[in-house]
Amino acid sequence: MAKFAIADPPYYGKARRWYGEGGCGYGYGKGQADNHPEAHIWDTPEPHIEMIKHLEANYDGFAIATSVRGLNVYLQEIDLKPASGYRLCIWHKPISAPSASRIRNAYEPTIIYVHPERRGYKSHARMDDIKTIKIKRNGFIGSKPKEWVWWVLDLMGAEKQDQIDDLFIGSGAVTKAINEWRINA
Repeated sequence: MAKFAIADPPYYGKARRWYGEGGCGYGYGKGQADNHPEAHIWDTPEPHIEMIKHLEANYDGFAIATSVRGLNVYLQEIDLKPASGYRLCIWHKPISAPSASRIRNAYEPTIIYVHPERRGYKSHARMDDIKTIKIKRNGFIGSKPKEWVWWVLDLMGAEKQDQIDDLFIGSGAVTKAINEWRINA
């Protein structure tokens, strides 16, 4: 049995805006997203770096959801060489939120760390590092669809009997998807 984690923290540079006191976050017509008075700490690199250290020390494999802007913080701390076990994967969102920028952001980076025993194609099925999944509006900003959760579990090489921790409960969608995956795995 291995120990895995899925980390979907407040995105670097967006935490206060979406989840902080006085922020403009909203829940798709159901009022403001969860308010966390300490959300602003995630707008600095330090908690993201500490999270990586925690994950590396305590888990056999893990996934980190981030934004294009936040990717820079993580890439300063991890090694993407093939032997490292880290992979940068892409969640392509064909119907993404409109933005004030001319160039619409239609993807989210997902950082995967795969334990050495789960890296080979002989141990698990081959799969793509890019997945197209539409965003599901469920009343909670940043909530991940179950297809995304199942994809990262497969990327990590997780198995039904493994321990899998959802480190940022938020909407509860990741935990719910993990439980559904266990039934269907």
